[in-house]
Parts: sequence; C-alpha cells; structure tokens
Amino acid sequence: MSDTLWWSCADCGSYAELPAEESEGFDIGCPDCRSPMTAQWFWDDRAGEAA
Repeated sequence: MSDTLWWSCADCGSYAELPAEESEGFDIGCPDCRSPMTAQWFWDDRAGEAA
C-alpha cells in the first residue's frame, strides 16, 4: 500500500484522503466548494505487512 495524505478545506470543512504519490506537491481543489485544500497529515500505511 502507498503513503497517504489527509487534506482539508478551511472554507467548508470537507476532508479527503488521497494517495501521496498522486497528490503531494499539487494544488488540490475542494470537490464541494472549489477552494484550495491543505495537506494536514501524512502517514505510511503499513497494513498487511508482516511483523
């Protein structure tokens, strides 16, 4: 699985979880109000990896 970025919109409060490799470094427009979204959190999804 890939790293994930959590995005939020300051104008309307919408949230989106997007793959980092497809969204990091890009301007992401809010799907609800078209204002720019801000990357909030970044994490490495390690589900499914053997311990």
